[in-house]
Amino acid sequence: MEIKSFFSYYSKEIPVENIFELTENILDDLYANSNETNQFNIFFHLQNEYFYLKNNNNIKELAYICYLISYYIFHPLTPPHSEELALAYAEMALELDNNTKYKDWIEEVKEGN
Repeated sequence: MEIKSFFSYYSKEIPVENIFELTENILDDLYANSNETNQFNIFFHLQNEYFYLKNNNNIKELAYICYLISYYIFHPLTPPHSEELALAYAEMALELDNNTKYKDWIEEVKEGN
């Protein structure tokens, strides 16, 4: 399964069993190879995935998507208020899953790296 195929305009949600295949590097690559409109559409795909996982009560996967949304907002996309938005999603990830990766990420966001 090509995970990038889930970021076309009419794509469906990423199946729960494949969610951890989506990585920071894939998001970076998607961003780098997209026009400005599609760079923002990637964010909306992630948002849709958030609600899909939340509605299906997939907690670990939801935490991971919160982390990835935070990452995408903070690093490649960097819209206005990216630090505050990224921190909010990172804190949601940690609240859902007490994971060291998410704790470390929160510290990185707070440092502004």
